[in-house]
Amino acid sequence: MEDIPLIKKSNRLFGLSIKVFFGNFIVVILLGIYIAKLIYGDSSLHRLGQLERQERLLKQEIERLKEENARLHKLYLEWSDVRDSSNP
Repeated sequence: MEDIPLIKKSNRLFGLSIKVFFGNFIVVILLGIYIAKLIYGDSSLHRLGQLERQERLLKQEIERLKEENARLHKLYLEWSDVRDSSNP
């Protein structure tokens, strides 16, 4: 019977029953786990940031390759003009 006064005292302190308190506690913990998984999981904001950085790097690489392609194309055309002008 000593447990009953303790339960009544906890009801007055928390304003809820022990069952409701622990039920809410479990819901909060599960919600925290879910949010942590959203932030740090495989399909998370962290992963999204990594993919955005990778996209920026790939776009920079594309621009560099376009410039190199234009330079090489110009060199090829100059070489082709020289070759054509040397043939009668």
